[in-house]
Amino acid sequence: MEIQYFQPQHREPLREALAVAEEITSDFFKLTSRHWLTARYDISTLAHLREEEMSPHALALVAKYDGCLPGRVLKSSSFDFYRVCLQDHNILKALASRQDLKLFPLLCYILTHELVHIVRFSRFEALFDSPPGEKDEEEGRVHRLTWKILAPLNYLELGPVIRYYEEQWQGGCEICPSMSINAPRVDTLPRPGRSFPMSP
Repeated sequence: MEIQYFQPQHREPLREALAVAEEITSDFFKLTSRHWLTARYDISTLAHLREEEMSPHALALVAKYDGCLPGRVLKSSSFDFYRVCLQDHNILKALASRQDLKLFPLLCYILTHELVHIVRFSRFEALFDSPPGEKDEEEGRVHRLTWKILAPLNYLELGPVIRYYEEQWQGGCEICPSMSINAPRVDTLPRPGRSFPMSP
């Protein structure tokens, strides 16, 4: 079956959802711009994911890299770098399977959910490399936090998104199996930035 990628019409909802997720997550946790210097992250769509960053089930996942600025080689100059890997094909499949799901609220939920993971990793409130049972518990915590963060935004109409998440979670399908990738130093990889390429 042909893999579906985000198309140009998906670019603007994605940008808007990211703006909402970044602002409301920072406000909720009272984060400053300085915090994001120690918890750097990027967002990538399927077109720029490496094979190990792809999932047959998840709507998104978080990859963790050892970041290093160009020209720096000392361990002390490295930092944690996270990549939110959006799984276009699974997001589009979810939208096609449920008429009550809408792209913008779903993306707001997904991106906020992943940013909550990154905040918790960076504050040592959760471990990136944790046992499977603890990962399941962490997913539940992050889901509840994401819902609490987004609940004041009534215009998002998140009811269908929350129902979808809970149905999938209860069925044993992890929407977001984060904490699953620990990849090489980021200075060895191309940086996709936030241009959100829509197809290969």
